[in-house]
Amino acid sequence: MPDLILPRTIDATMMSCFRSCPQKLKLEFCYGLRPARFSIDLHAGACLALAIETVGKCIHEYKMPLEAALQKALAAFLDAWGPEVDPGKDTPKTRERVWEAVEEYFRTWPPLTDHVQPYFIKGKPTYEFTFAIPLEPANGSERVNPPYFPLHPSGEPFIYSGRLDRLGDWRGKIVGQDEKSTTSIGGKWADQWLLRSQFMGYCWALQQSGLPVDTIIVRGIGILKTKFTLVEAAPTYTNFMIERWHEQLRRDLWRLRRMWDEGYFDFNLAETCSSYGGCPFNGLCTSPQPEAWMSQFNVHRWNPLLKNPVASEAA
Repeated sequence: MPDLILPRTIDATMMSCFRSCPQKLKLEFCYGLRPARFSIDLHAGACLALAIETVGKCIHEYKMPLEAALQKALAAFLDAWGPEVDPGKDTPKTRERVWEAVEEYFRTWPPLTDHVQPYFIKGKPTYEFTFAIPLEPANGSERVNPPYFPLHPSGEPFIYSGRLDRLGDWRGKIVGQDEKSTTSIGGKWADQWLLRSQFMGYCWALQQSGLPVDTIIVRGIGILKTKFTLVEAAPTYTNFMIERWHEQLRRDLWRLRRMWDEGYFDFNLAETCSSYGGCPFNGLCTSPQPEAWMSQFNVHRWNPLLKNPVASEAA
């Protein structure tokens, strides 16, 4: 049975999981349980992001032509993808199809004429903006309840972290950029980002770093067997929205800390158990002895600062 560890470093994925079902957060992020089957979606997304980043660096930092940059990116892409594995489901996200999506991406947004150009810091384009910001209690207080953040059980502050694909210059405005690969993109695709906690957290972190960012350029890459759909959205988050996000994070962390102290994580017992094809932990939650099921899972500790957050060594 794996160790039960409350992560000190948290991110948007973990908090979204907690809000949907605290018990799922306990199993997935405190025990580190992962389904034994390979996640083609995480793997394909990480390899696609690496290829896009490599092309951008080759062109904007090393001044290579696009064709040469794509050849360099293909080598990095194939190395990252590795040998073909059984995805465990019927999916268009094959190695060849994902690479074709990379080529389609740069046909849609050619690097030198893209309306979002890299944001340069000290003469270099900014890629892989990562952050890890301690959520310090006011005046170093350890015991004060709201309006301050709780401390981690270790006695140290929780750390809010994340990884943004890059920073961009959008017609003179500094913006964040993030790519989202999926299978299909519908007419309401852009609406899902209007209240996206992940992106409000990015804006907060960038502002904490002295960059006045309130907009995230989100590019969707829909990968189907017969076509690609590429779209873009540019949600902007006001100060009110970012402050409300910050307050919600504080409230949720107090709730998480209380559950940890009580030794009981609440269950959703509703839509979360059946959405997206069903929660992988349903077997544990229907058993009076969930520990007996844990051996069916791999153990990987989530690292939000990696392109593939579960690519680190197994615990």
